[in-house]
Amino acid sequence: MKRSTIRMTVDEPNDAIIKEIIKQHTASKNITLGLYQRYDQEGVPIQSRTFKDALKPNNKLSHDYRGYVINQVVGYLWGNPISYQINKVRYGENEYEAYDDALEDFNTLNVIDDLDSELGKLASICGYASRLVYIDTDGVERVMNISPWEAVFIESKNKTTHAVRYYTEKYYEGKEEKERTLVEWYDSTNVSFYVKSEKSGNSFVLDDEGVKPHLFDHVPLILFQNNDEERGDFEKVEMLIDAYDKNRSDSTNEVETFANAYMAFKGVTIDSETINEMKQTGGIEIDENGDVFFITKNINDTFVENTRKNLNEDIHKFSASVDMNDEKFSGASQSGESRKWKLIELENKAGTKARKFGVGLREQFKVLCSAWSKKGIALNYLDVFWEFKRNLPIDLLYIGESISKLKGLHSDQTLLGLIPYIDDIEYEQQLMEQEKSAYIDLDNLPPDEKKEVN
Repeated sequence: MKRSTIRMTVDEPNDAIIKEIIKQHTASKNITLGLYQRYDQEGVPIQSRTFKDALKPNNKLSHDYRGYVINQVVGYLWGNPISYQINKVRYGENEYEAYDDALEDFNTLNVIDDLDSELGKLASICGYASRLVYIDTDGVERVMNISPWEAVFIESKNKTTHAVRYYTEKYYEGKEEKERTLVEWYDSTNVSFYVKSEKSGNSFVLDDEGVKPHLFDHVPLILFQNNDEERGDFEKVEMLIDAYDKNRSDSTNEVETFANAYMAFKGVTIDSETINEMKQTGGIEIDENGDVFFITKNINDTFVENTRKNLNEDIHKFSASVDMNDEKFSGASQSGESRKWKLIELENKAGTKARKFGVGLREQFKVLCSAWSKKGIALNYLDVFWEFKRNLPIDLLYIGESISKLKGLHSDQTLLGLIPYIDDIEYEQQLMEQEKSAYIDLDNLPPDEKKEVN
């Protein structure tokens, strides 16, 4: 069963239905919130480890592999902003410019590149996330990201019929702090606002905002999945990460134990006063038959280090992330193209993310265009396209050699499309034409113009 979705048929919301939905979603909420907290280095298992012997060294070293896995793929896929475009062929020049301006204004107003990156991060951590499309007080279309532990989707016959956002907030009665639960219930027409508090007898009732039209033709709370299973990127390697934390913590414990090693005395009678004096002076006098030595544990450093390396490799392997410190990847002998092949697992994961994110974006523009149509912006949501551009180092030498070898085999437009840092091919061609027109061929000038040049 998906974490984001509850399957049921609902006509109108009421206290019993809302409570049942929240009850069924509680397990998913705890999982997704727990994943986010561990990504944020809160509640990592090693941090709560205890020993029966309170005097035994107990280092709690947590290594941010979870953050490394997430931040790497988010930087790789969303490090360069998603490029949004409209199908120019479908519209006249004036229409296209108007619709393109509307799309650009929407993206600029909402700082969409930042919202996309943060939404991708949330989905990568928790397995899914959501985005709310709404109309602000100025009548302008806006979007905001919603945390997955606050959002649940109601599905009937494989179609999302309703969506619910629920969360708690503090409030005051006089000087007394209290807590209440707020619910936003969305269908394809309206949004209903419910509240549960002591005042309402711990039942969900309509609050002062009541029921309002949200001005869209579809449910405006939209699901963005990380994958079909709605699993986070580091979930499958959490036990390996915990084992790595334990390995490094125990190694540090051994070092600390070695630093506080026991001193043994052989053939010598020692009292506490002598030991204290020895600590101050750093020396002790013994006869020729006596001996003093430390009692230490023999540590198999090779075994411990090999275990650490194996855990590190397994974490990267099974999370489809790249160890940037690995000599196989970062060595000076590695070329840009060879590194790309070492990124193949990361690329496969990113490809799945991009497709799933695209499903959410398509639904977003379906909702958005339903509001725009009421303002005379008759843009078909199917005519909006987007492109993810991987954030990778560019091997300019390799690209230059490849383009020059393909010259004459393909059109200039196709060759320009192979250059990763060119976003607008048509604009680049215009610049090239301008440079050609500005170029003066002195050898082929008419005789009169040659005299003027001379």
